[in-house]
Amino acid sequence: MTSIELLALSDVDLDAGLFRRAQDRVRETLLGLSVDRLLAPFLREAGLPRAAEPYGGWESTGLDGHTAGHVLSALSTLTESTGDEQVRARAEQLVAGLRECQVAGGTGYVGGIPDGRRLWDELRSGDIREATFHLNDRWVPLYNLHKTFAGLVDASHARVAGARDVLDDLVRWWDAVLADLDDEDVARILVTEPGGLCETFAQVAALTGDPRHLLTARRLLPRDLVEPLADGRDVLDGLHANTQAPVAVGLAAIDRVERELAAGPGDDRLRTAAQTFWTSVARRRSVAIGAASVRENFHRADDFETMFTSREGPESCLTYNMVKLSAELFRTTGDDAYLAYAERALANHLLSTQHPEYGGFVYFSSMRPAHYRTYSAREEGFWCCVGTGLETHTRHGALAFSTAGDELGVNLLLDATARWRDRGVTVRVRSGYPLSERATIEVETTAPVRFTVAVRVPTWVDGAASATVDGELQAPVPAGGRLRVDREWAGVTTVHLDLPARAWLEPSPDGGPWAQVLWGPLVLAHRVPDDTLDYVAAPTRMGHIAAGPLRPLLDAPVLGPQSAATITRTGTTFAVRDVEGSPLTLEPFATLHDTRYVAAWPFARDGDVAARRTALAAVDRASLGLAARTLDEVAFGEQQPEVDHGVVGARSTTGHTGDLRWRSTTRDLRLTLFDWRSTASSIQLEWLGDPGTTSLRVWVAGQVVLDDVLPPGEATRRTVREIDLPPAVREVEIPVEVHATGDLSTPRLLGIRLLAAAGD
Repeated sequence: MTSIELLALSDVDLDAGLFRRAQDRVRETLLGLSVDRLLAPFLREAGLPRAAEPYGGWESTGLDGHTAGHVLSALSTLTESTGDEQVRARAEQLVAGLRECQVAGGTGYVGGIPDGRRLWDELRSGDIREATFHLNDRWVPLYNLHKTFAGLVDASHARVAGARDVLDDLVRWWDAVLADLDDEDVARILVTEPGGLCETFAQVAALTGDPRHLLTARRLLPRDLVEPLADGRDVLDGLHANTQAPVAVGLAAIDRVERELAAGPGDDRLRTAAQTFWTSVARRRSVAIGAASVRENFHRADDFETMFTSREGPESCLTYNMVKLSAELFRTTGDDAYLAYAERALANHLLSTQHPEYGGFVYFSSMRPAHYRTYSAREEGFWCCVGTGLETHTRHGALAFSTAGDELGVNLLLDATARWRDRGVTVRVRSGYPLSERATIEVETTAPVRFTVAVRVPTWVDGAASATVDGELQAPVPAGGRLRVDREWAGVTTVHLDLPARAWLEPSPDGGPWAQVLWGPLVLAHRVPDDTLDYVAAPTRMGHIAAGPLRPLLDAPVLGPQSAATITRTGTTFAVRDVEGSPLTLEPFATLHDTRYVAAWPFARDGDVAARRTALAAVDRASLGLAARTLDEVAFGEQQPEVDHGVVGARSTTGHTGDLRWRSTTRDLRLTLFDWRSTASSIQLEWLGDPGTTSLRVWVAGQVVLDDVLPPGEATRRTVREIDLPPAVREVEIPVEVHATGDLSTPRLLGIRLLAAAGD
């Protein structure tokens, strides 16, 4: 099995370009955060006085403390990437605060999870009440705990003072917790989103050299996901995407670390499971920007329609973890396909998710034509994608260079300087990436030394790259290949590459009637200005959703096969012509901000534009009227909508049928809908049929609005029912209860909407 080492972040300097600017921007954001406010949840849970109020948003609504772990990871990796002592000092300040809380607690535990100490005592005593997004009524506490663990692991790698002591004590505490749980107990707690705890303990094993931590990592693998993936089966339809991705990263990490520690030959089944997941997401479920998921869930791999019509497109956290998984699999296989995906994801999706001026982060990147994105406000929101966004832009150099024996790999042509210290080699890349079609690589050695430089020629090159070494012409290298120069290197040697960029239309992975425009490494988009929108998210529980009006799909320009030949470039501006020959100005999606945009286009493959527009008009008729009337909605079985609306229930079950997520109960569900405009006139319920008889009693603001026994129906049939609200209901917060009656269950509920009257 191939063993590849990525050059450490401390040996790679980003020198210029968009990635360096992103790194500089996130440094400002990190140093602008208050350590006292980040520590406030930890101090509360340790019974210590706090110096400041905690941050708001998700930091005060149940996921308290998760951001501190992300920030510690980001500060630590930025310290490694830059050697910045101000950044290191901030990391040390955060670690010192965590240590104070840990010592005060006396058990080794440290965390900001509300009432966390009681939670762990409950679990250890056998009181386990698991649900998909809650464990003993706390919002994803294992996910939250993982952020603290991961921050301490990254801080230990960066040699942040005190971090290893906090980590070691936290590991010992967690080992004691797990010792009180049998395998069935562990399986039950893993029902609730566990984050990347399995990866963390693989990292702890690598950090300490102790393979016993790999046993812990294995115990933290959810077998109902791992086993089918290990059999090569794609079972992702309908699953919450970023619950699964950190587990896949952990699978690959356990396999790699086991072999590195000579604790075993690695695990073929775990590696296969990780590769099955990667292949499913990267090749079958991702659009051109390298991103997947709609409303945080995996839609059917053979039907991308919701990807291109939903306001809630790919989630940033998933792409962050997919790049991590690509790095793990590249290290163990040496397959450049993992780098090609990572490059696409970094240069398009992840680079685009940080606002270049004030540093806000994006949660959902809608692929719906003429929709838009919202950015987190300063010191507000603290969504999961804020946390991973802070980390993303501190480690852009992580994949750029690698070594394998006597070979030095140049994997990403970023403007960067790398040091291969073992050989006394310095490499400087000057490329103007991602907008240049040339690259110059200088290789400097302190003494003559023989080795191979292997430069990856990107898959976006048109045909082949040409290269010279100190002016001597080399054989052309096809796109996706490697320029390998094996020689004795002495002094300074210059390698020049010409990288002609291909321009093309990339179809939807399912073969559907949608396409995206690409030039070289970049996905291109068309700006649709709209000065009526506020692109900074409101400080509300659902502010991460771009909830403004949808534009009709029928208004979107339609591309055809002939459009590919019309893609042109002038400087940093691009253009394409639609099927009618009208020119459309384009720009890189990665640098487009504060606007509506078209990044995915209706496509008339067979030239029948009228038929394509007829289909778009039909989608508009079915959705735009309802969207305009919708004041609020909950998609049952989906994490954020349920958490945002306080969905709780007794004897309740979630699941999915195909890619449709649902929730049912044999007792009751309770939630709150919000009518900020005080114009609600009705609610709309949607559910799936059931082979048996079901019941449905719905209360709104204390009044029964529906009481029905439902006859058996087809399991895949969707029923929609609109119900008028009682006239007296005029509250902003409207309590809703859904009950089962008698010995019956409710049907599998898909969603509930709060609607204004038609025409309002």
